[in-house]
Amino acid sequence: KEVDSSYKFDEIMPPTQGYKFNEAGAQPYYAKVSDGKHRGLFASRDIRKGEVVHDGTHLDVAFPDAKAYRRFVFALPRRTACDITEWTWTQRLEQNGSTRIMLTINISAMLSMGFTSEEVNVLPESESESSTSQLYYATRDIKRREEILTDLTF
Repeated sequence: KEVDSSYKFDEIMPPTQGYKFNEAGAQPYYAKVSDGKHRGLFASRDIRKGEVVHDGTHLDVAFPDAKAYRRFVFALPRRTACDITEWTWTQRLEQNGSTRIMLTINISAMLSMGFTSEEVNVLPESESESSTSQLYYATRDIKRREEILTDLTF
C-alpha cells in the first residue's frame, strides 16, 4: 500500500517510505542518523504507553529453513548481503514451534537497541523467552522526535 500523496508530513522524508502501518495512517516513526552514533528510528508524533508501534505480522519475512535463507543471501550483491545479515534474527512464530530465520526489509530494520532498561521504550507483546509476538508496544509514553529503542536480547 502506498502513503496518500496528499498527506502532509512534518519531516521532509515520509516516515514509512511508501507503506502504511494500518488503514488509519502511517507508521509513527521515521529513520535518521542518531547524533554521532548510528541509524535509528525516531517518533514522528507523541506515542502513548501501550500503543502498537510496529506490527511485523505481515511485513517481516520468515524463511522456511536455513537453506532458503542462504540461497537468498548468496543471490544478493555483497554489500546488500552484509546489510541483510544485520537485519536478521531468529524467532518462534508459534508456542513450542521451530525457530525460524526472520528478516525485515523495511524501515523497521533501523530499530536500535537501548543499553539500559530506562532507555528501552518498545518491546514485543511478551518479554518472555518464548515470545512469538511480532507486535511491538510502547512501554512508556514516547515524545515526538525521541529515539525508539528496544531490547534485542529478548
